[in-house]
Amino acid sequence: MMRIGGIVTMRTAVSILLLFASIEAAALPPARTGDFYVSDYGNNRVAVFDASGGFLRHFTAEGLNGPRGIVFAPDGLTFVASQRSHDVFVFDRGERFLARFTAEDLQRPTGMAISDGRELYVASFSNDHVVVFALDGTWRRTFTGGAMNGPNCVAFDSSGSIYVASAITATVIKFDSGERFIDSFTGGGLVSPMGIARDLGDVLYVAGGGSDNLVKFTTAGDYIGQLTHPDLTVPQGVAIDQRGHVFSSSMNGGRLVEFDGDGAYVQTITGGSLGVPRSIAFVPLGDVDVDADIDLCDFATLQVCFTGEGSFALTPKCQVFDADADDDVDGDDFAAFADWITGP
Repeated sequence: MMRIGGIVTMRTAVSILLLFASIEAAALPPARTGDFYVSDYGNNRVAVFDASGGFLRHFTAEGLNGPRGIVFAPDGLTFVASQRSHDVFVFDRGERFLARFTAEDLQRPTGMAISDGRELYVASFSNDHVVVFALDGTWRRTFTGGAMNGPNCVAFDSSGSIYVASAITATVIKFDSGERFIDSFTGGGLVSPMGIARDLGDVLYVAGGGSDNLVKFTTAGDYIGQLTHPDLTVPQGVAIDQRGHVFSSSMNGGRLVEFDGDGAYVQTITGGSLGVPRSIAFVPLGDVDVDADIDLCDFATLQVCFTGEGSFALTPKCQVFDADADDDVDGDDFAAFADWITGP
């Protein structure tokens, strides 16, 4: 593949642009997906698995105590909530510890999410609030509402509405993008909701920590159905990969359970010597701006990151395009990107 003046040749670019023009969002599930991280609460570390569920490694940092939520930021940083130390740890894409931050309002942080406005939302379990930070760790504001009690997770839908799992009330609380309370809802026998994830169709999956199920809702709060399996006991985190497969952590037994996009059981993952697995997060391959789609904005960055074959010190932004993890962004990675495209 030729590169002229820092840009991939027009023929290649046009080919990829035609792919964008021929699909709609969520119509083409990517053929590949990235590694995923699991917060290993009982062992004060994070476990890393490949897309097929094979255990790869652990990492941690001094002071990390009771890791919960994990999120990936657009600038290549990884945030891990440390529940028992009341702060958030920051790692680079190479899993090296960089910093930690907190705020007076942050008490036993649990789940986290990053908004389209690039702010970090952190559920503060012990004082029933959500604390909002800039991505540099600066406190911005705190909010609550809807009889929030024991918040375990924060998630966003495609319109920017906010969802908080309220464990003690066994409800999901919905706020608009301005953090104003809208409604709360439940269903499917949901008890002690923990993690929340949404798919590209804006279906919400809520882990029922006390009901041993993953309950599906529309963004309006309507109950759709649920996923269960004998290996899914006291589910904690829930995450959806780029193929649409659903993964949940089973607190009892230290295992993970995978379902396909239709809800059929795929496998139980038992590697990594997990002790109380909690949150799950997938490395967003190709989604450099971490906005839950792979579109023209990501393609523009891909062109800048193109290196050709070789071994290079890739920046964190460019590492998300290195599909085969061979320290370059070349023709093979462009082919992978074409598989990942979801559309604008």
